[in-house]
Amino acid sequence: MSLAAQKRSLWAETWRRFRKNKLAVVGMCIIIALFVIAITTIVIDLVTDKAFYNDHVIKQNLRLRLQGPSKDHIFGLDEFGRDIFLRMLWAVRYSLFMGVFAILFSVIIGSIFGAIAGYYGKVTDNVIMRFMDILLAIPSMLLATAIVAALGTSLVNVLIAIAISYVPTFARTVRASVLTVKDQEYIEAAKALGASDFRIIFKYILPNSMAPLIVQATLGVAGAILSIAGLSFLGLGIQPPTPEWGSMLSSARSYIRDGWHLTVIPGLGIMITILALNVMGDGLRDALDPRLKN
Repeated sequence: MSLAAQKRSLWAETWRRFRKNKLAVVGMCIIIALFVIAITTIVIDLVTDKAFYNDHVIKQNLRLRLQGPSKDHIFGLDEFGRDIFLRMLWAVRYSLFMGVFAILFSVIIGSIFGAIAGYYGKVTDNVIMRFMDILLAIPSMLLATAIVAALGTSLVNVLIAIAISYVPTFARTVRASVLTVKDQEYIEAAKALGASDFRIIFKYILPNSMAPLIVQATLGVAGAILSIAGLSFLGLGIQPPTPEWGSMLSSARSYIRDGWHLTVIPGLGIMITILALNVMGDGLRDALDPRLKN
């Protein structure tokens, strides 16, 4: 059987295992739906040159403020008379895409550090991993808050803060995988054939360390979304009037007695997204684990 056929068989078997976990499939469908929503809102903004966004998402109507859910506004109106349903839809892009991009950056940087530490070992391993231990000793939310407070509040700084706070997690994950792979026969064969360390790490070791990394990244996106919402709730993330679930919760604190929907709906949005990512991550972990025969 060719290498390509073996890869197809591996992914087909992984999909078969994943498909059996109905809860994980539901979680995956929710995440796909959120991506579709995020892309759709971006397309609408591009097509209308943000006219729809300005007229329906951020435009205020104080005469209708704090109205509850109705047939005209299924999620009600916020403290400025803005439609919460539309703001929830437009907020998806920030929470989801920022979480994905932050974790993607963390995966790249963490994988490089983890692969170097695990492959070379000794002094290199000690220096890199002790630095990662220092970062791990600081709670990720506290570290992200400190970085944003130092750099200033902006989308880029929030991404940097979240990414840096998750680098140690991926570095340790990749290092553990590299330690189990680097002594395999095909690695020794590559060395005997004169392959460079760069080629061995990026062509042979890292691709065979992807399974735990994919699972950790899926769960990491959930944590990143929660951290982004937390930073926005504290006023260090995305600033009003831009819709974002954490900032919507923060703005609604003063009106929790007058409009329950102002806090419940953004909170449910965060909860459902995090739950969907977690159950999808659990399903991927079970599907990629060869020890589980189902």
